[in-house]
Amino acid sequence: MSTSGYEKIGVMVAESDATQPGTRRWRGLAPAERVTARREQLVAAGIELMGTVGAGETSMRGICRQAGLTERYFYESFPNLDALMTTVLETVVLAARDHLLDALTTAPIDRDAMFLHCVAAFTDFLTDDRRRGRIMFVECQATPALTARADELIELFTAPIALTIGAGDYRNPAPDHTDSVLNANAIFGSLAYLYRPWLTGSIPVSRERFDEHAARLLTGIALIRSGPPEPESVARERGSRESEF
Repeated sequence: MSTSGYEKIGVMVAESDATQPGTRRWRGLAPAERVTARREQLVAAGIELMGTVGAGETSMRGICRQAGLTERYFYESFPNLDALMTTVLETVVLAARDHLLDALTTAPIDRDAMFLHCVAAFTDFLTDDRRRGRIMFVECQATPALTARADELIELFTAPIALTIGAGDYRNPAPDHTDSVLNANAIFGSLAYLYRPWLTGSIPVSRERFDEHAARLLTGIALIRSGPPEPESVARERGSRESEF
């Protein structure tokens, strides 16, 4: 069969598909693409409302009004309001995690410089869209469903922080897994209570001083060790390596 014959068959199939129920394209989008687009509209509306008026003042009708969609389309993507707000929280927290992971790829090796670099990247993420800080640090505790998911997301968010800590200070024994987890969660709590008032202007501090203070805080927490002391042989070997530099 000639190439032109295949082209003719392709045109016939495309025209046939377009006439099948539920498969017609609208404004250039296939049905599945339209569902995805409407879901993204709803999530964007959730980010706007949760990040401005708060989760307590957010309703399903308000979401639909903000998104410019009917309630029918809400239930097309989400079973209830809690499910949408949880998705909003996940969207923001995972974006923050990915932003930190990207920052780590260009971070300096020096521990203090690394922490300052990551703090600056996180500050950029929050100041680029101040709704993010409210959703991450305030609205995450607004409902039982959000609180439960927030507890799970903290571990995902703090994973790159724990990685940074683990790559850090050679003057002290390396942190074991429990040290890294405890320190990373302590860092998350500390950052929440630092960023919240700074973003709202309650603490009128310059960006430069804020980042520097937060980085020093991370450094201080990262040095905390509660695990068993390392064996003397390991300590001697580590000391021998360090003396070579």
